[in-house]
Amino acid sequence: MTMEIKARDLIAAGWLEGRRLGSVLRRARELDATGLDRALVFAQLEQEFPMLPPPIAPRAVAAPLAEAVEADTAEETDNVAKSRARIQELLHVPVVQRGVLMPDTCPAGGGTATIPVGGAIAVENAIIPGAHSADICCSMFATFFDANHPIGEMMDHLQKITHFGAGGRPRGKQFASAVLDEPVWDNPFLSGLRSRAQDFLGTQGDGNHFAYVGHIQFAEEQRVAIEAAGYTELAEWITRRDGKFSVLVTHHGSRGLGADLYKRGQIAARRWCDENAQGIPDAAVWLPADTDEGRAYWDALQYIGRWTRENHAQIHAAFLSRLGQRALVQIGNEHNFVWKRGDVFFHGKGATPAWRDEQGRPLLGLIPLNMAREILLVLGSDNTDYLSFCPHGAGRNMSRSAMMRPYKDADGELDPARIQQVLAETTAGLDIRWYGGAPDLSESPLGYKDATKVKAQIARFGLATVVGEIQPQGCIMAGEAPEPHWQRARREKRAAHKSERREGLAETQQ
Repeated sequence: MTMEIKARDLIAAGWLEGRRLGSVLRRARELDATGLDRALVFAQLEQEFPMLPPPIAPRAVAAPLAEAVEADTAEETDNVAKSRARIQELLHVPVVQRGVLMPDTCPAGGGTATIPVGGAIAVENAIIPGAHSADICCSMFATFFDANHPIGEMMDHLQKITHFGAGGRPRGKQFASAVLDEPVWDNPFLSGLRSRAQDFLGTQGDGNHFAYVGHIQFAEEQRVAIEAAGYTELAEWITRRDGKFSVLVTHHGSRGLGADLYKRGQIAARRWCDENAQGIPDAAVWLPADTDEGRAYWDALQYIGRWTRENHAQIHAAFLSRLGQRALVQIGNEHNFVWKRGDVFFHGKGATPAWRDEQGRPLLGLIPLNMAREILLVLGSDNTDYLSFCPHGAGRNMSRSAMMRPYKDADGELDPARIQQVLAETTAGLDIRWYGGAPDLSESPLGYKDATKVKAQIARFGLATVVGEIQPQGCIMAGEAPEPHWQRARREKRAAHKSERREGLAETQQ
């Protein structure tokens, strides 16, 4: 009696390990049960399940990496080293051709091959969901309008129309838009997500997302540079307004809608790599762009891009309506996304495109530094040494938790009074608001790299040219929920006990 066909028999015959092997094994046993000669069983299997080429494996030598970042301190050196280690892991993935680190680079957490913030890669015929991350299409959007309103008035209106924090807008306060009715919902990566698109429209989320109001005064040489670059509409408005504008700038991504797409893309990419590759970390799995699944994912990404731009536009329109103003000029850019240029898919995680558009114009981009500093309006330098990217912000030199550690007491509690003092010192003269009610010190200027250094490195590495600076007047961020009464009572009780112990110790020592 012949032995039952086992998986090892199929592997020995040339079939590869993986999910597909189970289907081959089931069919082999079905054919074997009919009494068919074993040689004929294997011949039939090869017709039904052709043997695949060896699985795609990580490359032995990492693809080239360029670094547009300098480190002056031990803290900065450690930060860049951690970012370099992560992107080097990603550069062993066979579809990745090149990588770069920007001046704002910092580790993004996660496991092996997680692209760092301020990282970008060039990828051949593939989309890596982990390289654009869950915050798909995190982006900047700016509206220039007449500068004739007090900052307090503008901030009051802005706080009433925007929405920060978890979840979507409540019923009765949702926005209507044609973007919700686009015929995209039969795409397998978007199916069933229309209600999510509705709920999150007009929301900004949390973390480092913000709504910032500032003012700008263009110099004549900046106007000339903008006009020479081909942005005639903006140049004409600069002339008509004597270079002076108020500006609303928002920063956020695609919210829960994009996060859902990312999860679906990640599952599909993991499945494809399990069947066709080996040794690929979760953060680096990909979908081939020329497959049905890859094309569907690409189409879904393009919709998310349109939805996110509309998300910005809805907030800006509501704000301008309350002010009785109109948009004079609007510009925006993504910095967490995938862009196709020729046959290459460029992935950026906190990296601003700085190449030329289809008209040959250098791209206009917005680079925020922190809530108390200017937002840079830049023209991309199309520096191919660095994949034609520039930074998306200032980045961090340490994690949020590490940054907060010096502001905690021995019991690990934050001191609200000290936090307020620090914020007052670092944001003096600005109208800073926290939508949740309590400040988030990790989003203060203290949480970010030295903005002056980042700005200098943009010039030093030839990444972009600054053609305008939006000066801060006010900023809204999500912040934290107010401290609950019970938590405040517990903190005050602990402080009282510590004070009593200190007094008792002092009396004992006398």
